[in-house]
Amino acid sequence: MQIELLKPHTHAGKRLAVGDRIDLNDASARWLIAQGVAKAATASATPTTDSKPARRDATPGTTTQGD
Repeated sequence: MQIELLKPHTHAGKRLAVGDRIDLNDASARWLIAQGVAKAATASATPTTDSKPARRDATPGTTTQGD
């Protein structure tokens, strides 16, 4: 089960921050959720790498070359 941390946590000797995601067996994942340390990660919230660069709008009153 994949979980998302709601609080800092150390897992397998590695310090993890709020928002980090880890895969655990169901029992361990459910225990951390019950302790308020994590929540079940949803598929739609899985971090993905966007292949398109972020859009940067020009400052009002300026022009950009190529637009």
